[in-house]
Amino acid sequence: MFFAVVLATGQDSAPTTLPPGAAHIAPAAPANKGIVFDDFIDSVVLQERRLTDSMRSFKPIIETYIQEEGVRPRFQAGIIPNGDDYFLSRLELTGDSLSFVPFADEETWKRTEEFFVQEPAPLSQAALAQGLFPDLGHFDRQNYIFEFVRWDVLGEVRCAALDVRPREHSNTKNRGFVGRIWVEDQDYSIVRFTGTFTSTGFAKRAFHFDSWRLNVQRNQWMPAYVYTEESNPHDLDLAHRLLFRAQTKVWGYDLQNARDHLENEKPLTDNPARVNSRQQENSREVRPAYGDDETPYPPEDTVVERAEAAGLMAPEGDVDQILQTVLNNLLITNDLDIPGVRCRVLLTTPLESFVMGRTIVVSRGLLDVLPDEATLAAVLAHELAHVLLGHTVSPAYLVGIAQSSSDSQIFAALDFHFDRNEEKGANKKAQEVLSKSPYKDQLVNVGLFLQTLDARSARFPNLLHGRFSEDFGSNRLFASPKLPKADRLNQISALPLGSRIVVDPWSDRIEMLKSKPIRLASPAEKIPFEVTPFHPYLKRLDVPENSHNATGQ
Repeated sequence: MFFAVVLATGQDSAPTTLPPGAAHIAPAAPANKGIVFDDFIDSVVLQERRLTDSMRSFKPIIETYIQEEGVRPRFQAGIIPNGDDYFLSRLELTGDSLSFVPFADEETWKRTEEFFVQEPAPLSQAALAQGLFPDLGHFDRQNYIFEFVRWDVLGEVRCAALDVRPREHSNTKNRGFVGRIWVEDQDYSIVRFTGTFTSTGFAKRAFHFDSWRLNVQRNQWMPAYVYTEESNPHDLDLAHRLLFRAQTKVWGYDLQNARDHLENEKPLTDNPARVNSRQQENSREVRPAYGDDETPYPPEDTVVERAEAAGLMAPEGDVDQILQTVLNNLLITNDLDIPGVRCRVLLTTPLESFVMGRTIVVSRGLLDVLPDEATLAAVLAHELAHVLLGHTVSPAYLVGIAQSSSDSQIFAALDFHFDRNEEKGANKKAQEVLSKSPYKDQLVNVGLFLQTLDARSARFPNLLHGRFSEDFGSNRLFASPKLPKADRLNQISALPLGSRIVVDPWSDRIEMLKSKPIRLASPAEKIPFEVTPFHPYLKRLDVPENSHNATGQ
């Protein structure tokens, strides 16, 4: 089992005070004074209640991507991927229940608020989203037993680790959280909890999860990530063979003055290739920006701004500049002068890239899995080729999309598909552009990426399904004719999901991770395009003492 939860036995109550050396919890408590444990737990419960009250004021975006796995044939160990699912919705907390408003293309989504059901049901976003909170409405000392384990440090935050389980006759509606919580030592907020839910007669259908929160405003720690996994059902009954891994991400709280919440940011490459800007002086091919009817405000800007307001597009930032550097390398070395060409990032997980007007859009999920700068250049070259060949939609179409009345409508209306002949023409043009670029000697890496992508395309159809453009695959790019086997330890054809991009759930701003790649022990440890656990670096915001957070707490 992925999560090993250590629960103390034989005790119904915790020690009356925390161990010596524990940091005092209440801000008004005298230094070095012991803390009554029950008072500490009451403070945790109160802060959790404040969080749920605050959550009712927001309607953030919640995205869940699930990779399902099937059992191997008899006498063979392990599991194999067997499909995937994808959900994108707005999250609403009403009363003590979670509800979801799906974006328009979520046709398979079904509204449900019950986590345990009489009959086995397909994986749903509602079931996995329960991991955002340990318990809605009954998380207190009357219904749960809390036991101190130790002091831990998560990132830069000192936390008390506590084991939690429901009391035998608790009022938890036959469902309770059992696991471990980490409580930061200043404002009593739960910053992480791992475990599962129990239910009479249905405990084997509860999922195991690891839920993280991020400090987004002074003493506000908001739900941001949930990794869910069920890999050991403990039952040979086919009804219980529900094996999967899932990532749930929450963003779009839309509060202003948000600050960076993670350390360890890094660009897509440690040493991005940059072309001498003097080469630009010799560029010969010049194209008009938008023709005779050009306006100073490009029509795609209205779509970008509308997508930002809907929480689908990241605000302009450093990641865009990294993409722009690679794009400029392609333009300069090909003697192209095309005003207004720029890059933006879509916040969703499915691998996607498309062009609207002269704005190239790349999804967060695609940036996550790209192995190097050369492969990024190939993606951008393909979209740039569409611009060079005049493949675009009309300004009137773009303006019409921006005038959609709801977020779900704009999500459904975006359509930047090209026909097969246009895609072939773009591939040919992209190959020409790359052959003159600084990446011309690194195209084997691009081929390895596409080779790995094709080998796994049948396993992850939702990951590769283009919501706004053609499905992502080798038809979108070209491959090197001679490819070595991708089995060397230092040869990474593609990364797991979540490897590069982090999103500030408060402001939707994105950064690139700085963490160094993990040294692999064998080729079997390569898990391209696969779901992995979250490990955010927790830190508190540096907020002046006389400032007030947006919730007034």
